[in-house]
Amino acid sequence: MLRHTTVVAAASLALAGTMLSFAPNPAHAEPTIAVKDVVLTVGAKASQRNLTWLGGVGVDDYVQLVQHKKGKTVSWKGAAVIRPFSAATAGEETGWEYNKVALTKLATRSTYSYRICTAAGCTAEYQFKTTSSGDFSFLVYGDPQVYLGTKTGQNGVVENPSEGWAATLAESTGKVANAAFLMTAGDNVDSYTIAKQPGEWDAFLAPSQVASYPMAPAVGNHDNASNAGYLFNQHFALPNVSNLGTTAAGTGDYWYTYNGTLFMTLNTNSLDFAAHKTFMKQAIKANPKATWRVVSLHHSPFSSADHPNDADVTAIRTTLSPVFSALRINLVIGGHDHDYTRSFLMNGATVASSDADSSLKPHRGQVLYLATNSASGGKFYDLTGPYPWAAVKDQSLKANYTTIEVQSKKLVATTYEVGGRVIDRVSITRAH
Repeated sequence: MLRHTTVVAAASLALAGTMLSFAPNPAHAEPTIAVKDVVLTVGAKASQRNLTWLGGVGVDDYVQLVQHKKGKTVSWKGAAVIRPFSAATAGEETGWEYNKVALTKLATRSTYSYRICTAAGCTAEYQFKTTSSGDFSFLVYGDPQVYLGTKTGQNGVVENPSEGWAATLAESTGKVANAAFLMTAGDNVDSYTIAKQPGEWDAFLAPSQVASYPMAPAVGNHDNASNAGYLFNQHFALPNVSNLGTTAAGTGDYWYTYNGTLFMTLNTNSLDFAAHKTFMKQAIKANPKATWRVVSLHHSPFSSADHPNDADVTAIRTTLSPVFSALRINLVIGGHDHDYTRSFLMNGATVASSDADSSLKPHRGQVLYLATNSASGGKFYDLTGPYPWAAVKDQSLKANYTTIEVQSKKLVATTYEVGGRVIDRVSITRAH
């Protein structure tokens, strides 16, 4: 199919609910212990991060954390020792336990090193950086849907999502090295059954970037595994997780803030729209002065390929999009349909403006929707339609990613084809 584009950490590291102490290094400083699936995730605010990994069963794992000092080499002597606030046997992973740690009171514009330790030794060093307290950027990835090996897709494209996902992360973080976090739109893995997912989670979390840039994942229908997909919760320590919107254990809606912007991630495998509305109202009430309100979810209500007429997507479009307008959400980011679509400004399910320009000035209640294409090249759907909500749509049969620059009065979203062109760039000014 031919390409189709249409324009229509701080000195103090106190932790709530965890034990923090200062201890000498383990007896062995070499990376002598086995861990895997080390993934940094967003915290409740910009000065926090969470960390999850799989380690040995019955082992006393902990994290050492050191803030870099200008002109000084990293020393682990006197490093903060942070113990898990949650640890349990890893389901479907024989011989492994998952561990979750919270890192709080991180300083702005700083570099931190951390490593995972037991009495037997420590892993190699990992690093992450914090941003300034003002404008920031984050990266968005649609449906990595990582599986093992290769296959030929329905459109004849040879797909290797494990390699493709790693290549997209490398290119995107090279372009935006100071990205505040990495947001996924769900379907992080491919299999619908949890028994087949462990190797896919290993491959999804194999790239080094996931241990250095905090992730903000949505749960997709594949991850959800027909409401049995508890492995999502096992791999991600997420902030402010609600009981609302829950399908599989630990997959409820969650929220976080970053430099004055409120982010709300919905589990749209749950069609309990009243629960989603209640969750968002609670998050907004807790953050009344947020400059921007951004929602991420898996099932894009406004896309242009295989799923727009599905019953669940139609229900989200007709029932949930009016809630977004009523709650004055500025931007909604989704996936699921494996194509790129930028909507017109929408008021509920109605086109509020026929302006397809790259610079938009929404009025109150007008929301911009971005449907993201595959970030791994693991699956593509041909464009269908036309659909009245589509201002820009694209199917290049190549992996995509999006950078979003957050300024006090403007959001700028730029979508790239991996290894190639700019697909779309759009900015919105603040509507409230």
